[in-house]
Formats: sequence, C-alpha cells, structure tokens
Amino acid sequence: MKRNSIYTRMVSLISLSAAFWFISCDKELDLNPISEISADEFYKDAEEINLAVVGIYNGMYDVLDKEWIVTELRSDNTYMSPRNSETANVPFRQVDRFVLTSQNIHVEDYWRACYRVISLANNVINQIDVVDDPELAAHYEAEARFFRAHMYFNLVRLWGGVFIVDHPVSGAEAKTMDRSTPQEVYDFLLEDLRFAAENLPATATGAALGRLTAWAAKTELGKALLTLGGTANINSAITELSDVVYNSPFSYLDDYALVFDTSNEYNNEILYAVRYQTGSVGLGAPFANYFAPMQSDDFVVRGNGDELNVPATSMSESYMAGDERKAVSMADTWIGYNGIVNQSKHITKYNSEFATVDDAGNDWPVIRFTDAMLLLAEAINEISGPTPEAVELLNKVHERAGLVAYEDSEVGSYFDFKLTLETERKLEFAFENQRWFDLLRTGRAVTVMNTHFATEDQYNDPDRPQFNTNPIEEYQLLLPIPQYEIDLNPSIAQNIGY
Repeated sequence: MKRNSIYTRMVSLISLSAAFWFISCDKELDLNPISEISADEFYKDAEEINLAVVGIYNGMYDVLDKEWIVTELRSDNTYMSPRNSETANVPFRQVDRFVLTSQNIHVEDYWRACYRVISLANNVINQIDVVDDPELAAHYEAEARFFRAHMYFNLVRLWGGVFIVDHPVSGAEAKTMDRSTPQEVYDFLLEDLRFAAENLPATATGAALGRLTAWAAKTELGKALLTLGGTANINSAITELSDVVYNSPFSYLDDYALVFDTSNEYNNEILYAVRYQTGSVGLGAPFANYFAPMQSDDFVVRGNGDELNVPATSMSESYMAGDERKAVSMADTWIGYNGIVNQSKHITKYNSEFATVDDAGNDWPVIRFTDAMLLLAEAINEISGPTPEAVELLNKVHERAGLVAYEDSEVGSYFDFKLTLETERKLEFAFENQRWFDLLRTGRAVTVMNTHFATEDQYNDPDRPQFNTNPIEEYQLLLPIPQYEIDLNPSIAQNIGY
C-alpha cells in the first residue's frame, strides 16, 4: 500500500473530472478511436498514461450496462416482466429462463465489454515504462491490474476457463489462442490483485475521489480467495478482509438510505463505485428507466420504464417487517393518475431526479464496506463456525437495517449461520449484481433457482406456457462461449450443454 502523496502528483497531471470529460463525454465516440490507435502511438508520457487509465474506468460503463443481465436477472432476485414483447425481447427471456444459446446478444456484449476493459488495461501495463516516476508508474499499473483482475474474476465465475490475455493481441494470434483452466485464471487474477493491494494508495480524496484505493483491492482479493475456497485460501481471505474491516479508514453508515443518496455519493461506505452524472453530458445512468414499470409515464422516473428487471415476489417477501432497506431498494406499488395505486413491483435503488430519459446521476456501487464485513463473517464461519466475531459482524449489518439482532439460537450452527448470512447478503446488496455470484460461491445456485422457478407465478402461468421454465442443471450455471469466438477459432471447446 503506497502513501497518499502519490495522488498529489497524479492529479497535477490532469484532474479527474477533466479526464472523465475528455474520455467520456461521448463514450462510444471517444473510447473506440483510442482502442484503434496502437499503444506505441498513443502513450508517450505519464499524462497520456493517466488518460489511458481513466479510459479503463470509463470502460466500466459498457460492462455495467450488461452486467445486471448476466447476474441479477439470472438470480432469484428478479425476472423479466411477461408484459414485455414476446418477440422483441427474446434475448432477455433466454437469460431469465436459462434457455441460452451461444448467439445470445447480451452474453456476447458482456463478454466483449469485459475483454474491452482487459485490452485497455493491457495497453497501460505494457506501456508503463514511459512513466519516469517509479512510484507513479506502480500506481497506474496497479489501477490497470485491478480492473484486469476484476474482469477476469467475473469472467471465470460466469464462463469457467477463459482466454488469458496479458498483452495487445493481433487477429492472427487470436485465432491460435485457447482457453485456460479456471485455476490458471484465478492464479493470474490473484497476482494482479496482490500487486494492486500493494501499490494503490490508502485514500483517494479531492480531485482523485472515485479512483481506486488499496482497500478496494484487498476486498476484491479477499472475495476471490473465499470464492476459490480451500482452507489456505480462506485463511488468506480472513487476513485480507480483517485488514479492511479493522484497519481501513472506511466504515458503514448509520443510515442505509444515505449510502445511495445522490447528494452523499462516494461516502465512507463506498470502496469503489462506477460514477454517473446527470445533466445530458453523456454520463447519465440508464438503469432507472430499464427497471421502472412500463407505462408509468413520469410517475416513477422521468419517462416510461422498460420493466426488464422486476423484483420477484420472494424477494419482496424476504424483507422482515421494519427492514429499512426495502424502501430504498424496491417498491411493490406506484401511484399514477388520480392517485390510482398500481400493483407493480420495481427497483428503486437507482431512482433520482433527472430531466432526460436514461440520464440518472446515481452511482453504481461495486464494492461496499458492508461487503467486506459480511465476507469476513462468511470466511470465519467456513473455518471456525459462527464465532462471536462472525455473529457480531452479521448483527451490525442486520441492526443497521433497523432490525433486532439475531439470537444465538438462530445462528448457532454452521448451516444456520450460512443460510442466515446468505439472506442478509441478498437484502443488503439487493439489485447490485451480487446475488448470482453469492449463489455460485456457496454452491446453492441450482437449489435456489429451481425453487424460484417452481414458486414464482410468472414461470407457472397456464395462460402463458411459453414463459414456463424447467428445472435447471449444473451445466447451466456457466454461460456459453459466444459463437463468434468459436467461429474465429473452431478448436475452442464450447461449455458443456451448449
């Protein structure tokens, strides 16, 4: 972990706000030409490397635009509304109902977005020698390696073994590449995260607010180690996560609503978030409109909603009476013309005031302090059972939601604690793209999803049998490799079942 003075020199090159404007005012227009210029031509000095690093941050816009589809929509948290067109939204339904093909456009787009960020990161890492200051160079490289690791962590969990790319790749080379094993991918991303944790600064304030710190890298490292599993890895996860929980300058806020308040963004609970800005400057978030009810006009958010990601009935019913997180995260109804109450569940976590459709200013939280707390509790339980420390961490998050602490009898065994923690994470991180990864990590995805399909009305409607869903199998937990990759290199093995 590097001292904070590194940001003073970095910000003197170009302010973060100016850099975001330079790269992001039109994401499609600005990012694509940069990717088409060779690294040798584009990166000449520290200032250009800084701009390139900011370009990696901006690459996360395209990642998040699709990530909820391949994570949240695949979980038991949400479903796609059956009110949507049966023909126009087939790719969404394929994801929701686990009837995917290798040509699914959303799967392909997310794959491309992840490898786009990896490509941007590789360009920085492979050109870092143009930065004369060794400490500044290590910092920029650490940012790039964090994002590369973050993408590979998502890719390996969603697809299994994928292509490890650590340098700019030509078309000819791409045709000869093969998939690495999941273990090889984990080894690669863990090395990147360790480098990031050692070389990122402890804080990022002022013009650097929104850039990564070592604590974000440590939390991601702890989660990756816990996901990989095994006693040695989980003990290492405990070490990393304990450092974040007990030694970092971050903490959890007393009020859950304030974590997501647009007037309080990048507060002390946020270790890393993708930043958005309203005002028709090309930096607005589309999620409020994606998730709002159809035909809701301006009563829920500005403009109609698309109803693409609807909270499941079981999600709504999972909240205990008095859980303050529900009103922040979702609503069961909305009030329209003449005060008429419309029964239509919808996500509210990303709603705010904005004047133009798809232009909300809500940041998307990627790593929060409570994530580190609950991951640490989970890791401790895996090694030692529900110790007083693990129970205390769980109860701090639970009580912050306005609820009474769990009794020892409720969380006294390994399995009781594990299932209680699973539900706590479901509610704490509702609609933040965490649930699907949690189910994969705990090995409960098939069981939970088959219960979801068997009990939710939209999958069991005799009047709409085309939306009914069969029980899923283990192979369906992985996504299919996009067909265009196999067309490029027919020797690539497709995931089983596709």
